[in-house]
Amino acid sequence: MTDSSRQLTAVSGPHEGQELLTAGAPAMAADAAVVLCHGRGATAQGVVNLFDPISRHGVALLAPQAERSRWYPRPTTAPRTENAPWLTSSVECVDAALEATRSIGVPPERTLLGGFSQGASVVAEFVHRNPSRYGGVFLLSGVLPGDAVRAPGVTDPADAIDGDGSDDRTAALEGTPILVGWGENDPRIDRGRAAETVEAFERAGGDVDERIYPDVGHEVTDDEFEAIRAMVPDP
Repeated sequence: MTDSSRQLTAVSGPHEGQELLTAGAPAMAADAAVVLCHGRGATAQGVVNLFDPISRHGVALLAPQAERSRWYPRPTTAPRTENAPWLTSSVECVDAALEATRSIGVPPERTLLGGFSQGASVVAEFVHRNPSRYGGVFLLSGVLPGDAVRAPGVTDPADAIDGDGSDDRTAALEGTPILVGWGENDPRIDRGRAAETVEAFERAGGDVDERIYPDVGHEVTDDEFEAIRAMVPDP
C-alpha cells in the first residue's frame, strides 16, 4: 500500500490538525492493524519505517504525527500538570487512530497499540485511561507519564483510590498481552517508574511481559520485534 495521510480533525489542543499516516494493507484488505507512536524528535514516517519488521500481508499501519515532533514538552516523570494539555491531546491522537481502524472494519481486539520512547509513554497513557481488550500493547523504552501512579481509567491521582482505600478498577484489560521492554543502559528510563508501570498494567488485568536487556541503551532490539510479531493476530 502506498503511504497516505489524513488530518486528525477530531483532536483538540496542540496536536489538532496534525497528520495520521497510513501504510501497509489497504482498507479493503486489512484484517489487523497496528497503531504506532513515534518518539520525541522523530516522525510518523520514521516510526512506520522502524517497525517494518513486524508487518505482514493484511496488516494496516497507522501513525499519528505529533506537533513539532514532540508529544509533550517536559520530562515523562514530571508532574502531569506540567505536560497538560499536550498529554491529553496526545491521547486523543491515539484514540483517533484507533477509530480509524474501526472505520476499516478492524476491531480493537485485532489492533495493536505501541510506540517507542515518548511515543510508548503516550500509548501507555492512552491504555491506562481507556482500559479494554486490545489485540496487544507494546511499550518500548517508555513508562507511564507523571509523578504518581493512578488507577486504570482515571487521569487524576486524587481519584485513584476509592473512599474505603480499595481500587475496584481491575481486570479491565481482560488479559491483553502487554510487552514492556527497556535496556539496562538506557539513561532515559526511570527504573522505579518502569516497575510502577508494570504493576499498574498487571493490576488492570493485563498479561504483562517485561523484558530488560543487559548492555542495551535507548533502542529497539530484534527480540522485541519478534515478540511484537507474535502478538499480531493471525489472518
